[in-house]
Amino acid sequence: MNKSILLLATFLFAFTFSQAQDKFKIFRENQSSKHELGINKFYFVHHTFADSFFMMDLHKILDYDEMSQILLHVYNGVTTKEKVNVEYTLKKPSDARVAYFFKEVKDNDSLFIMMTNFNKAKRKFEPKPKAEDQLARWYYIKGEKLVYRKDLYSQEEEAKRKNGDATDIIGYYLFDDNYENDKLIKPLIEDVLNNNQDKLMQFYATLYLMEYHLLQNELEYAEKALNELKASFENNIEISRSNKLIIDMATAEYEVMKRI
Repeated sequence: MNKSILLLATFLFAFTFSQAQDKFKIFRENQSSKHELGINKFYFVHHTFADSFFMMDLHKILDYDEMSQILLHVYNGVTTKEKVNVEYTLKKPSDARVAYFFKEVKDNDSLFIMMTNFNKAKRKFEPKPKAEDQLARWYYIKGEKLVYRKDLYSQEEEAKRKNGDATDIIGYYLFDDNYENDKLIKPLIEDVLNNNQDKLMQFYATLYLMEYHLLQNELEYAEKALNELKASFENNIEISRSNKLIIDMATAEYEVMKRI
């Protein structure tokens, strides 16, 4: 991949939000474009909010409104020919640069790609990280779904997930590219919530229930599930306190979806 995509000078338009001008700037090649890649907002938000903010610790400097502003510009600004770049003002050694773009690959597949100057080994931004250390994420565009490469459907992977924890197959069906199994998601969630006594499995099933409602654009039900997720965490000491990160991410996912 061409690292020149990270050079801000190639961008034609820049948007600087007055309330956040000290934090970040958004650069778009087309300031008036609307979303043209056909990606459902839920799948877009689910992947990009985690990778753009939590994976690089940028969530620590942004509020939900700012996250939503950034992702909405990325959602509308990335086209088959045009990119979006976001620069975050940080302390030395480097500001954060995140580029988003579309790419066609072999077998008529299309990718949505995020490139950064984040060194994943050292967990910090660098002016020019080594290619092998540079954080990059790419997702296949499959109809309206954005699909992580490890979630592409196969019978072998399906069998593996079925033999895992009770909620493994739920996450797979929710985020794979096989539309035929989507009808199984809600019944599988309900089965865990009604019949599985493992508190951690119920915790994850509640998370997937929230995300299922977000996919259906049922924000009221999603909020209810989010509150149940928080209560489950607070009231069950057998759920590891490390899962507080899941609560934080679920809350951010809901809040961003509510705004865009």
